Amino acid sequence: MINQERLWKGEFGNAYHERNPLRNQQAYWSDILWGRAGQIHSVLEFGAGKGDNLIALRSILFTPPIYLQPDNDNITGIEVNPLACQAMREAHLTVLEGTVLEVPIPNAADLVITRGFLMHVPKPYLMLTLDRIYAASMRYICLAEYYSPRRRVVHYHGQANALWTDDFARIMLETYPNLRLVKYGFKYHGDNGDDLTYFLMEKVK
Repeated sequence: MINQERLWKGEFGNAYHERNPLRNQQAYWSDILWGRAGQIHSVLEFGAGKGDNLIALRSILFTPPIYLQPDNDNITGIEVNPLACQAMREAHLTVLEGTVLEVPIPNAADLVITRGFLMHVPKPYLMLTLDRIYAASMRYICLAEYYSPRRRVVHYHGQANALWTDDFARIMLETYPNLRLVKYGFKYHGDNGDDLTYFLMEKVK
């Protein structure tokens, strides 16, 4: 386990999840996935937190909601923080508790997402993480992160090595030639978007 994973697993991560309540993210994801809901039957989130993105996607993509089947693994989150994992279990989400580089991923998903996760991954581990994201996706990948044309460090809640901005989509598109950019956009914090830029990509056979 790397230092940043220890940070998010411990009291720093607990404090983050305690000060950030669950939010309704249906509008956020409905906009990104407009016209593609029928193509997505499973979702995997890296760094899922308490599961607000997955809860929203479950409501958007599945009717009736599959939380009526608690053992269904179509909506799955990978998360290292125990408090967040417990919150996901209480929301009847499938949880893979552990680090994204070590936890076994039993099934690939139609859609793999990150939202405010890659920006916390140190550069020496970034490509390994992107490899896992790519391998876990059967069709779509959506990265919603702080964008910068070049990598730079941002001081974050007293931590000097906990957040970096970057052009994560460019790295993926250059690394995996069969990915194509489908859609991208900026989500403003005043509209529940956290000032993140999202990039929706699709694997082309």
